[in-house]
Amino acid sequence: MKGTILSALGAAALLSGCASTQTVLNGPVTETFHSTDSANKVAFCLANKNNTAALDQDNGSKVVLIKNGYGGVSMAFTVTPEGSGSRIEWRKKFGTIGGIWKQCVGLKPSS
Repeated sequence: MKGTILSALGAAALLSGCASTQTVLNGPVTETFHSTDSANKVAFCLANKNNTAALDQDNGSKVVLIKNGYGGVSMAFTVTPEGSGSRIEWRKKFGTIGGIWKQCVGLKPSS
């Protein structure tokens, strides 16, 4: 019983440190990428490789959120049409393992 209570308190402390979607989206842009691929294609790639969905925004952009195992947003991508291609704003709150997303913005994943 005592162990269960301590485990629950520890989990609550970990979850309270997770970043919310709005916190990450309002944060500074970590890096900006430009792609010759359309915003739809880039957003689909990001969503598909990370088993998530792209969220359509009122301004025509798409947002793809990468979450950690606790449901906290660790990275957010805002993909905006730019001419015949797209601009990708990457916001990183904290690191995640892997970098398959790099293929979608034209970078080679680090090994």
